[in-house]
Amino acid sequence: MSFIKRAILYCARQRLRTAILFLTLTIIASFLLTAIAVRDAAYTAAAGVRTAVGGKIVLEPDTDGNMDAGVQNSWGTVYGYTGDLITPDIVTAISGIDGVAGLNAEDTAAYYGAGVDFGYIPAAFDLSYTPYGEASSYTATLSSEKCAAFQSGKYKLTDGRHIAPGDRRVCLISKELADYNGLSVGGSVKMYSLDTDAVTEFEIIGIFDGTEGTSGNALTVDEIPANRGYIDYATMFELFEDGLSGYQQLTVYADDPTDVQSVCDRISALPELAGKTLKLRIDTEEYDAVSAPLTSLQKSVNMTIIIIAAVGAAISALLLTVRVRGWKTEIGILLSVGVSRANIVLQLFAEAALTAAVSLAAAVPLSGLTAEKAGELLTPANLEVKIGAEYLPPLCIIGFLLIAAAVAVSSWTVVRANPRDILAKIS
Repeated sequence: MSFIKRAILYCARQRLRTAILFLTLTIIASFLLTAIAVRDAAYTAAAGVRTAVGGKIVLEPDTDGNMDAGVQNSWGTVYGYTGDLITPDIVTAISGIDGVAGLNAEDTAAYYGAGVDFGYIPAAFDLSYTPYGEASSYTATLSSEKCAAFQSGKYKLTDGRHIAPGDRRVCLISKELADYNGLSVGGSVKMYSLDTDAVTEFEIIGIFDGTEGTSGNALTVDEIPANRGYIDYATMFELFEDGLSGYQQLTVYADDPTDVQSVCDRISALPELAGKTLKLRIDTEEYDAVSAPLTSLQKSVNMTIIIIAAVGAAISALLLTVRVRGWKTEIGILLSVGVSRANIVLQLFAEAALTAAVSLAAAVPLSGLTAEKAGELLTPANLEVKIGAEYLPPLCIIGFLLIAAAVAVSSWTVVRANPRDILAKIS
């Protein structure tokens, strides 16, 4: 009779012991599968954070030693920067560097426009200081998607697209302002700038929400967030050609925060920056804040996997030791009739392996339920916890290796004994 057949018959005869081992291995395998799924979900989320947030490098004027002596006015002393600004040529050079995912310049309240063919949501006071009424402020930007309000989730684009480098005479407006004036994406608005005494027509390429319920007791139209919007930086250079020759600050986004230092080094080596009074600094604060909980979760889950595997191996070894000790009579008889020790150990392994195989099959749907519950608990971290088929082969290999080690430990003291001594102790 082969050792496999003997293993099957023994499992069928010792139903209680087999059931205990089955339940134990099923629970251990379920916990392991769930823990591995949570760990991989955390890795996936971390990779998504790296792509979405990226590493940030800030290029800005170096004011140290590059400020004038100051000019006295009624408000005090005003100091002016006398160094270099970030020119469009520098922006173009940086955008072509390997590892740069995007860039943005954001200047809040850079442009004030009064509505020529539309009206702002009214405030408490009507200050008509232009021929077209009161003006509201607009943020000039290269890439509105990278602006702080959109990055933080405060504003969300609901229609159209974001402002991108290369756009000219385009704008984003709030949904509240669009609804108030019956405006939509594809339409246009005309605005008058008191600073330039010029009327400029802007195409509406996007509408965003997030301003609802924030008006409060606004005194002026500019204090109402729904009246404020975004325009492209190219139009700013066009309108203020005599007084605007570059950007005050440029944020560069690296593909991967882990590669941000090498990207920064490549930017620093650009000939366009040679001799310029500009400085670079790395800003990973946003990525660190978002990724820190995920990194902590990964470490915790990895430690949990090790503990589950170690405890599972110990419990399996204990159960198999009890099982082998209750099998002394059969071992003594098999040894006395000439069955080799290796054959007996293989039978013990076959018994445990067959039980483990059935346990793994049962653990898959069970771990699917526990993974679903874990995903619900981890919803704030945006983790999608799923049991993938790719988990089964490595788990099978690890499981059978642990079982082999447990069988070797549990059977060592009995199988190496003399069959006459085993039978004598039993009698």
